[in-house]
Amino acid sequence: MSEGNRPNISENQKRAVGRSGTIVKQLSAHECRRILEQLSGRMVSGKEAEPDSWNERCLVILDVRTPREFLSGHLNGAINLDFRSPSFRDQISSLDRHANYLLYCRTGVRSGRAIELMVSLGFSELYNLTKGIEEWLKEGFEVKK
Repeated sequence: MSEGNRPNISENQKRAVGRSGTIVKQLSAHECRRILEQLSGRMVSGKEAEPDSWNERCLVILDVRTPREFLSGHLNGAINLDFRSPSFRDQISSLDRHANYLLYCRTGVRSGRAIELMVSLGFSELYNLTKGIEEWLKEGFEVKK
C-alpha cells in the first residue's frame, strides 16, 4: 500500500521497522476490526468506509494456529498456515513479500514468532493481532466456522 492508501492506524499504536525495512504494526482487537471493516467497505463509526483504491482491500489474513484451532473459528477470509508444521517456513517463504499481511494465533505468541520470521525474510508490511483471537472473542467479535 502506498503511504496515502494505508488503513487508518491510531497514533498510540506500536510501529517498528525491522532491519530489512519491514513495517510491523501491533493491533488490538478493536484496531484490527476497524481495519478489516475499512478494507471490506463496511460501516465504521456510522460512516461508509469505502476504500479509495483496490490496494486498500489487499490484506492477506494468516491464521497461524493448528488446523483444529482454525476449524473452531477464524477471522473471515483467513488462510490457515500452521506455525507448528514442519513446512511452515517453506510456506511463508513462498508468499509474496510485497503483499501486506495480518497474522494472528490464539494469544499472540505464535503470530509474534511468525512475524519475526517474516521480517527476517524481508516482507514489506505486517500487522499482528497482539493478543490473538482470544481477545477478539472476548470483545464479542464474529468468527467464521
